[in-house]
Amino acid sequence: MSLDDYDFDRAEPTRAAMRAAAVAGQPDDIAAALQRPDVPDELLARPFQVVTSLSELGGAPTGTVQVPDGLADPALADDVDVSDSDRCSLLYQRVLLHGSSTLQTDVLNRDRLVQLWPDLVHDLPAAITQVWQQRFPELTDRETTWTT
Repeated sequence: MSLDDYDFDRAEPTRAAMRAAAVAGQPDDIAAALQRPDVPDELLARPFQVVTSLSELGGAPTGTVQVPDGLADPALADDVDVSDSDRCSLLYQRVLLHGSSTLQTDVLNRDRLVQLWPDLVHDLPAAITQVWQQRFPELTDRETTWTT
């Protein structure tokens, strides 16, 4: 079966209904981001959340972090050393994509998030990066540094 075999016109009303359901009840910035034409179906099926302030982020700045249930797999073991940028980026990516604002508050560290953000932007859906950057312009301010 090839792409030519799919009836995308018939599928569009279903996608529009998914989008309408995903947008309902969301904060204005998340609702707007979910209207992007490039938003993946995954975000329409389960919209994302974003904390209201970076100061809420109370994750560990150093040491080892336990990977929350449901986010671990062979690529991301049960524990992540925060100083390991590759593994910490993968953990943060998953928390930003799948985590509630409560989980974000518990796992993410503000300074580490700011430091990893330039790499995270490339691995997250544009809708998510749009909202985080609109709410928190400091994510794109490279003046902030993270130290071990």
